[in-house]
Amino acid sequence: MIDRAHPAWTNSEMTAVLLMDISAAFPSIAKGRLVNEMKAKHINGDLIRWTESCHSDRTVEMVIAGNTMTRYSEEAGVRQGSLVSLNLCAIYT
Repeated sequence: MIDRAHPAWTNSEMTAVLLMDISAAFPSIAKGRLVNEMKAKHINGDLIRWTESCHSDRTVEMVIAGNTMTRYSEEAGVRQGSLVSLNLCAIYT
C-alpha cells in the first residue's frame, strides 16, 4: 500500500485508503434478516435450517467481579472466531 502511495504523492496525485473493522458487525447480525438474505441468494435449504438452529434458543449470562447477572435470551449476533461466522457475515452484508 505504501509502495503505491509514495509515487502518487510525488506526482501530487490524491490517494485514499478505506480500512474496515468488521468485528463490530458480528454482534449486530439479526437472525431473521440473515435467513432472508440466504434465501434471496438461493443458498441450500439445509444450510439455512442449520443456521436457524445454531442461532435459536441462545442465552447470555454475564459475570462481573464474581457476580452473576440475570441470564437473558439473545436474538442477534453470530459467534466470533468461527470460519462459518465470517461467511455468515459476508452473506449478511
